[in-house]
Formats: sequence, structure tokens, C-alpha cells
Amino acid sequence: MAIFKPSWLLYGATGYTGRLVAREAKARGHNVIVAGRDAHRVAALAKDLDVGFRAFDMSSHRDQIDKGLTGVRLVLNCAGPFSLTSSTLAQACLRTGAHYLDIASEIADHRSMQRLEERAREAGVMLMPGVGFGILPTDCLAHWLHETMPGAVTLTLAFSAGSSASHGTLATFLESLQQGGFVRRTGQLVPAEPASESQTIDFGPGKSRRAVLFPWRADALSAGLSTDIPHIQSYAAVPALMRVVLKKRALFAHGRILRGLLEWWVARAPAGPKAEERAKRKSWIHGEVVNETGQRLRAVVEGPDPYDFTVLSALAAIQRALGGNVPAGFVTPSQILGHEPLLTLPGVKLLKL
Repeated sequence: MAIFKPSWLLYGATGYTGRLVAREAKARGHNVIVAGRDAHRVAALAKDLDVGFRAFDMSSHRDQIDKGLTGVRLVLNCAGPFSLTSSTLAQACLRTGAHYLDIASEIADHRSMQRLEERAREAGVMLMPGVGFGILPTDCLAHWLHETMPGAVTLTLAFSAGSSASHGTLATFLESLQQGGFVRRTGQLVPAEPASESQTIDFGPGKSRRAVLFPWRADALSAGLSTDIPHIQSYAAVPALMRVVLKKRALFAHGRILRGLLEWWVARAPAGPKAEERAKRKSWIHGEVVNETGQRLRAVVEGPDPYDFTVLSALAAIQRALGGNVPAGFVTPSQILGHEPLLTLPGVKLLKL
């Protein structure tokens, strides 16, 4: 007797990360439907993978978008910048009854999902953004640290992932330059300026690296909901050129000449690193909690290339969501998965420092 496999839709399947997810999903036997705005490209990918496809974009009439989601249990959105896709797709999921997941890491996108909390509960739909490298592993690490030190009052997270980035990632970075960020203070999100603080972070096997405050990430929101730790901030070990851009954010965000140079750079960025480049690269995530008496607990997550990490973590989240018995409403990855992905995903290690 054939085993029923619920179908799910991958939007943004022809992008760099989307293709990686699509190929691995097919290899694992998932009943995946690829989707995107360019019918010719989506059809070509579907033919290559021997899967179904659908084509629509975010400017389509909502009935057409809803039709694109017909019959699917879940939608994974890999089409960034997510400010242009996440809200529209998530609201379509609320109308059609499909769970919504994405790989967004920006706090603005997560907050827009959180605003749909009440509607999602009424619709019986789960909204879980951030299932890629950007948020899932940091959220799971925060969960582990909090379980190990329940009395923690501060949490510091940081990531180091090399200098290679896809065109989509850089486009999101360019968009973020025009926005402020947030940290968590006494249980509330408060505005914070990117790169306004810096420190040397010990990434264990990833070595010590200079990192800057990176408050665009959704860590302050997701880890705050997952752990209830009152003080949380997130750092990134980025290349020197990017640190300069962050420290001079206003000039690059609004100055016509510098903004134009950045746009030129992003437009010429490759789709993403080649397979052999990803195979040689690792990623590291650092986490530290401190309790009221000053005791500290530090740990590092060592994993594969961030794009490969995203494929693994996104499919783990999808598998769990398709398994049933998940809550309706807005959730963080670790509220559903705990810290299990850090112990079970291939190539991922949790190291206590």
C-alpha cells in the first residue's frame, strides 16, 4: 500500500536557495510543488525534478494566489526580499488553511508575521518564519542555553559564516540599510543602531573574530519568545568592508553615489557559491548566557555552509509541521523543535565552551 505524503509548496523555487531546497526535497521523496513568478523558469525546474509546478506573483489577484495554494498542506517561502512576499503569502495561507514557513532572518519580517497571530489562531494555521540558517539554529541554541541555565538574564548571540553571499542575501542587506534594528531590554524590543557596538567573539573551532551588533536579525524577537530572557542582543562577524558600510549606514542608505555603488555591487553578485565552495565552508554560531550572580554559560554550534544548513533546517521544520499536532498561531522554531536540530542534523555539532 502506498504511503500518503502530503503535498507542500515551495515558493521562490528558482532562486539560489530555493533550488537547493527543491532538489533535496525531491531526493528525500517529498511531495513538493515548485512555484515562483516566472512560469518558464518554474516549468523548466519542475521538468528537471519531475514534480508539479505553479506560477503566480505577489501582484496577482488574491484569488489567483489562493488558487496557487490549492490542495497544499504547507508553504515554504524562499523568495526574498521577504518584505515583498511574506505578508502576502502568509495571508493567502490564512485563507486556504496551509501552514506558512519561510527562511527570513530580518526582525521586520518576523514582526509582520507576529501581527497576524490572532488571525492565524482563528484559521488554525501555524506561522513559523526563520526556519533557515538565519534564525533556526540561533533560536535552538538559545533554547538549549536557557534549559541548561534557567535563571539566565542576558543572552548574547553571534554568527560567523564567511564572506560569500548570494545575490538575494545581498539584496536583503541593501534593503535593510534603510531600517533601524532592535535589541531586547527588560523584556521589550528597543531600537538599536547596527554596528554601534562591537566585541571579539570566541567561536571555538571557528576561532575568535571581531563582530558587530547586528540588530536587524530576528534573534531578539524569536529568542525572547522562546526563552523569556529579558536582555538579548545579536552580533555578526562580517567582512571588514561590510563593517565599514554598517558604521556609515546613513551615507550608504541615503547618499546617492554610495548607494549607487552598493546597488552596482549587488547587481553583479553571483547567484550563490558553487557546490565545491560550499563543501569547504563551515558556519559557527556562538551563544552566551549570564545569570544574576554573574555565572556564565557559553556554547558554539558548528555546522555546514549556511546555504546547506538552511536546506537541512528548513526540511526538518517542514517534516515536523507535516507530521501534525502543531499549534496554530505565530511560533518560533525552537517552540516546535526545541534544540533537537542541533543534535540530529547532519554535520551539526553543539559544543560547550
